[in-house]
Amino acid sequence: MKRKKIGLALGGGTMRGMTHIGVLEVLIENGIPIDNLVGCSSGAVVAAAYACGRLEELKEIATSLNKKDRRKVLDITLTGEGLIKGGKIKSLFQYLTAEKKFEDIEHINLAFVGTDALTGEEIVINEGNISEALEITTALPGFAPPKRYKGRMVIDGGTAMMVPTKVAYAIGAEKVVGVNVGVNRSFLTRAVGDIRKLLRKSRLAKIACPIFEIEEKIHNADEKKFLGKARRLMEKIRLLDDYEKGNFSFIEIYLLGLRAMSRDYKKGLFNARDCDVAIEPEVFHIKRLDVTRTNELIKKGRTATEKKMEEIKKIIND
Repeated sequence: MKRKKIGLALGGGTMRGMTHIGVLEVLIENGIPIDNLVGCSSGAVVAAAYACGRLEELKEIATSLNKKDRRKVLDITLTGEGLIKGGKIKSLFQYLTAEKKFEDIEHINLAFVGTDALTGEEIVINEGNISEALEITTALPGFAPPKRYKGRMVIDGGTAMMVPTKVAYAIGAEKVVGVNVGVNRSFLTRAVGDIRKLLRKSRLAKIACPIFEIEEKIHNADEKKFLGKARRLMEKIRLLDDYEKGNFSFIEIYLLGLRAMSRDYKKGLFNARDCDVAIEPEVFHIKRLDVTRTNELIKKGRTATEKKMEEIKKIIND
């Protein structure tokens, strides 16, 4: 009997993303095949390390971090499009990926997810340099500088969707295991709802909303078509000039990120029905930027995956 093509979707969660290391360890130990691997944000970092054969190296680095190390990695700036320049993280990504390209990964179909900063739509990244793709999918608005990809300004993939199960199906998976380590649904629903109310009442909304009203017409367009449709409207508030020159401040990028997330926040939330097997490790009590509890996160990932192992084995030949 021919087995099903299995997809694994790893969600973002900053340091909580290291939980995925434990998930992958258990899958490897049980001989579970992974044909399609999709990650967003920190989930993409773990996915890349696994696909490039450096999962153990990532584990060693992550479990050895302390609060001082966190400060060393972040090259702070107040003059760019993010609070960090990103140079040190870029070097880490180059190491974890062995500077490979997607085309070099033959044993698995690897893809990441980014978010169009202007429309909030997901962008699938599955070609070119893997470390550069990691910079795109981890570009948290206001924190890390946004990246340009195929004519789009792209930010953290977790802004569009918490767990990229839909993309795993889209790139060929017949059965998908989704791993959620982000935030729980009720918290995010309340938080984004509050953001939407704030934006509707603010002066910023009166200025920015006309731009986003044309998003349905432009979000699938190439750069030339996009700029052609949006040029006259964007020029009125000088956004086009900033877009072309990359002159946004980190505050403007942060606001764009909030707007992208609030565009249709329900679409991006994770639901267990989004995949065939849902793994949700008990990690929501651990702060997203806590670098001192990685061992605990990995153990939580292992425990949650072991509990789902029978379900996972069943879908392979279902």
